[in-house]
Parts: sequence; structure tokens; C-alpha cells
Amino acid sequence: MKLAYVNHLLEVKMTISYKGKRKTIDKLVIDTGAAHTLISSDIVDELGIFFENRDHLISSYGIGGEEYSFRKPVDYIKLDNYEIPDFNLDFGNLDDWGINGLIGLDILMNGQFIIDLKKLELIQN
Repeated sequence: MKLAYVNHLLEVKMTISYKGKRKTIDKLVIDTGAAHTLISSDIVDELGIFFENRDHLISSYGIGGEEYSFRKPVDYIKLDNYEIPDFNLDFGNLDDWGINGLIGLDILMNGQFIIDLKKLELIQN
């Protein structure tokens, strides 16, 4: 899968399915320093993804300090030809970042992905 190099970040697209509705989301940054993938809650409104009382609240720490998100199971996520069914994703506020999310180690390690920085490719091992 080809990576885009935008504003000194590696970006990729991913498809999410939730309750039978599907959406391909762009501007997702590959982040090997993130334990969990985080998707902007604003970008998935049309899929019906929003916080509900039974959702798990997740606390994350980074350069910007402590952030909160909610975790929700999705039907599947798909990066190029690699698909993970019944996956738990974190959703939160990314308004100030100019991106739609972060692809973290939960997905990268699950797919045993290799990041080829010379060819700017994400290769599923």
C-alpha cells in the first residue's frame, strides 16, 4: 500500500464498517508511538458512531498531555487488502490536528506491517 508523505507525516487510507455502513477515511497518520488507533469522532458521524453510556472511556497520554476517547467495536477495518473483523477502535477529538486519525500499533502489529521508508510503502508481512 502506497503511503502519502504530507507535512512530514506518513498518511494512509482505511475503510471502517459499522453496523453495515462503510466509509473510507483518508488523512490517517501512521504512528508507531501510539499504542491504539484513534479516529476523529467527527469524521464517523454519518456511520452512526458516537459516544453512548456503555462505551469504554480511554485515557491517553502524549505530548499534548492527557486526552480522552471512547472505544467502540466495529464490524471490520480494512487497510488495502488487509482486513481485521470485529475490531475495537478508539474515537475522539482531533480538531486541532488537521488529520482524521492515527494508525497505531494495535493495527500495525496485528497485520505485521513493515514500513518501507525508501519506497513510502506499508507492506503487510
